[in-house]
Amino acid sequence: MTRQGGRLGAIFLALAVLAGALAACSPRPSAETLEKPAKDVYAAVQAATLAVDLRIKDSTTAAAGSTAADDMLGEVESATDEIEGFTAPTEKEKSLRDDMLATFATISRALLHARDALTAPGNAEQQEQGQSGSGADGLPEVLGELRSATDQLKALMTMAGIQ
Repeated sequence: MTRQGGRLGAIFLALAVLAGALAACSPRPSAETLEKPAKDVYAAVQAATLAVDLRIKDSTTAAAGSTAADDMLGEVESATDEIEGFTAPTEKEKSLRDDMLATFATISRALLHARDALTAPGNAEQQEQGQSGSGADGLPEVLGELRSATDQLKALMTMAGIQ
């Protein structure tokens, strides 16, 4: 029994050391690890902003614009998943990760609004009922929302030292 107990103890010790080594190797939300997801989301929101702007100017179709917004939403979701996988052992890293996730959520909402506005026909009656942002008539508001979300991300990237 003592021999089996010793082996079992050695196995548990090895597993503990292995788990500690793996935890130390998991990505941490530093500026370097956040750079790619942040830049991906920045490019996605810029592309969606361009699609909305082109639709306002009647230089693209609603279908093309909504497809672009939907595709960019997928990019933001991928970047969000990537950041959610980061461990944050310090308060500073946790705060940075949480701020980035909150900004990505704001951008996701703006992209959803863009996609919905691009796919919906304009309806002056909706505007009269106080439903601003509905349909194609709401595209200027959506454009403002996208630009505001972009500014929020740019400020966070600057604060994190991401160029």
